[in-house]
Amino acid sequence: MIKFLMKVCMLMTIISVIPSVTFSEEASPHEVATFASLFKIRNMKVARNIVHELKNKYGIKDVTKERVIDVLAKKYHTSVEQLQKIEPIRINIGTLAPANTPWIKDAIDTVVPFLSWESSGVVNLKIYAGGVMGQDADILRKMHLGELQGCGCSAEGFVDAVPELAVLTLPLLFKNYKQVDCVLDGLREDIATRFAQHGYVLVGLIHAGFFYIFTKNDVTSLDQLKRQKMMTWFGRIETAYLNELGIKPIPIAVPNVLSSIQTGVINVGTAPPIWLLGTQAFIYLRYYLIPPVFYSPAGIFIDKKQIDKEDTRFPKGLADDVVTLMANFIRIYEPEWRDDVESFDEKSMTVFKGEGLQEIKLDDHDMDTLRVAAEKTKKKLTGEIYSKELLNKVMQEIKKCSP
Repeated sequence: MIKFLMKVCMLMTIISVIPSVTFSEEASPHEVATFASLFKIRNMKVARNIVHELKNKYGIKDVTKERVIDVLAKKYHTSVEQLQKIEPIRINIGTLAPANTPWIKDAIDTVVPFLSWESSGVVNLKIYAGGVMGQDADILRKMHLGELQGCGCSAEGFVDAVPELAVLTLPLLFKNYKQVDCVLDGLREDIATRFAQHGYVLVGLIHAGFFYIFTKNDVTSLDQLKRQKMMTWFGRIETAYLNELGIKPIPIAVPNVLSSIQTGVINVGTAPPIWLLGTQAFIYLRYYLIPPVFYSPAGIFIDKKQIDKEDTRFPKGLADDVVTLMANFIRIYEPEWRDDVESFDEKSMTVFKGEGLQEIKLDDHDMDTLRVAAEKTKKKLTGEIYSKELLNKVMQEIKKCSP
């Protein structure tokens, strides 16, 4: 008997160390390729991951023929035909992003068609690009009024929605996109939780990009930079940093930046290359300083209260399931979307050089001054805008991706 019990214990021990296996519905290369073609996904690994998500989470056999809305209709004991008789769930998203940039192109080419297909018209996702709904603060206000349901926000709206995430925009914090991706991926659940605490559902986390200092005039030193008419729009951290450098910037709303450059109200500003190319603002500028000073995340998030209101028209929980579908899709698609932003970033800089914009690098003394001011800004705002704990988390993730 004792020998038998020993054998049983040994067997249980062996079983306990065997990794658990999740059996999933496999996707054929043809199915993945067809799915990728339908929604203009170039990265086959990304397409395969999305296909597996649909199969495993929703039990779909063929993602090119079956739709998630069919699964949800059964879950809520109704039919797609009945759901289609109701006015669609509206998800109207405002953004400053220019229409001819990857911020919008990926959304229009991939995200919108995917959600339209999977919801079979039960959801109507519409994007208002180029600042037609105002700047980020205006978009957030319209969300609270129920005029918009979501924002594709740059750092301004991102930080207005969740103030402590301003930590991601600290000056000279990141050296490259690899470090940024480590932080966004490593802290993504933490970031999503913080959005939820403020009443939002985070559905996408990509790059607005690195912000360079662009100028009309040849600025070869920090002293010369201080004598320029520099704008600010990026938020409290940008203003604090510029003040630390002895610069008193002029607040300019993003929709007014181009006209302010044209009329000479300002002649220096920080911006991501993609925005400058998308709006053609670069043609009024002649120089840019390296390295970039700030990084800005781009967040796509939805007002949870408005999604919950859809429960009065649709089966309770269905609208939330649809937003979760959208969020899961974008989360898996994010690597390709971020890559597209990075590639367009490089393309923009190439265009600038071809158009005669000149690169300027400050001397070592001025660079040291920039770094010292960045450290002072970081220390001054710790505990005031963001916690030391959150800053430490960010720094730990950066360290993981540093040489």
